Amino acid sequence: MLHSGAVTGQHVLPDGYHCAVTWGIPFDYGGMTSAMLRRSRAFVTEGGQHVDVLTFDYQPDYPDIACELEVSRELIPGMQLRNLWDELRSLPDPALDSARSGPRVKGEYRPVALNEGKDELFAGELRRRVRYDQTGAIVLQIDYLRADGSVYASDRRDLTDFGTEGGRLVTLCDSNGLQVASWNQMWPLYLFWLDVVVAGRETFMIIDSKSTANFITRYRRPNVITMHLVHNSHMAAGQLPPHGELSRVRRYTFERLSSFDAVIFLTAAQKKDVDDVYGASATTGVVPNSTELVPFDVDQERDSGVGVMLASLNGRKRVQHAIKAVKIARDSGADCSLMIFGDGPDRGRLEQFVDESGLLSSVHLPGFSETARQNLWAASFTLLTSTTEGLPLVLLEAMSGGCLPIAYDIPYGPADLIEDGVNGFLVPPGDVEAVAQRIAKISSSSADELRAMRAAARGTAERFSDPAVTARWGREMHLAVDRKLEESVDTS
Repeated sequence: MLHSGAVTGQHVLPDGYHCAVTWGIPFDYGGMTSAMLRRSRAFVTEGGQHVDVLTFDYQPDYPDIACELEVSRELIPGMQLRNLWDELRSLPDPALDSARSGPRVKGEYRPVALNEGKDELFAGELRRRVRYDQTGAIVLQIDYLRADGSVYASDRRDLTDFGTEGGRLVTLCDSNGLQVASWNQMWPLYLFWLDVVVAGRETFMIIDSKSTANFITRYRRPNVITMHLVHNSHMAAGQLPPHGELSRVRRYTFERLSSFDAVIFLTAAQKKDVDDVYGASATTGVVPNSTELVPFDVDQERDSGVGVMLASLNGRKRVQHAIKAVKIARDSGADCSLMIFGDGPDRGRLEQFVDESGLLSSVHLPGFSETARQNLWAASFTLLTSTTEGLPLVLLEAMSGGCLPIAYDIPYGPADLIEDGVNGFLVPPGDVEAVAQRIAKISSSSADELRAMRAAARGTAERFSDPAVTARWGREMHLAVDRKLEESVDTS
């Protein structure tokens, strides 16, 4: 049962089971995952709460991923990385007792026969058996296997006509590989696991990824506070808020925002735009990302023309704009360079563009690096050329170290952080010439001018410290509990 209470003293966060929900932790994870991990660490260090990070993608090496995160201090004592498939594999039979088949389930469970499928091994151990169509290109069934070879879950995708993709049957099995429960969609299996994890406890669940938010709209429990954190713009590419077209991948969730106990945005501007369209609601709130306040010396020596950029190499980040801006600035006489950390589908094309632009000695793409932030903090400036953002964590990280941001004034975030000409520069979206001019200005500014701007940037970052942001989460959690308790009284 949920309990109300004020945020006082050391109880910054309400007591209970705290978890962060995301789809997965990729090797080259970006800003959303970084922000989620940082918030979770702060909940441990500032809020005194254990935090589980719950994931749903299938990767056989999650223990290795957890180990790497621990070594890099992304996972600290008090945090645990948990995965659906890892835990289903080892669930004892009594833990399966609460699983119930869906109403009017179509189809019958049948495991993949030995002569039908291809075995997948990891570290010499059988993990999955996969059945394909006649072409060998389309997966028709995946059986997930325990160490003893028994099936613990099955995902069949040719229910309508055997051998042809169409219709789905998801089955949970006991230690003997016998059917316990089946559904014609995957999400009931996800919700079953969440119930196992929560185990009836008073729970505060922050849903970070938009893909997991879709099925958690169905997860309503009296003891669970669900809080969807919207990390990025909800608008379709090229659409202007608030009345432009909604992003296709967010439409399902945004049509069901009332399914969450709270919907949290990173900026007041995005909350206002959503409230204007969907109606003002007590369930929407604002909690920004926090940032690490690294040791900062305003007199630190740094080359004023050296820039560092952290970005996924994809279309939304428009990294080519940054490269063009460096070329224009250099052509105008500025002594500047740029190092772009990150990886993605556009890497080959961007490397070719650097070469064709004659910038091989001044623009570098070293890929993903765990030390990228150290380079950022030592740089003179950073660039943000995205089409949309939420509250760009990379800007806060840069400003914490006195690195000056030059950012497109896009929805959402840059205008919430940057006072143009004071702690960085805001330029019109897509204006590459303006970016180049600001690079040239920073490269040629006096030491006193840059010192004042770097100090102002650091001052901005200090407003987003872990203690301050964790306290805001605590207030939103308590408000969500109060609302849920009031609703339960009203409906009783």
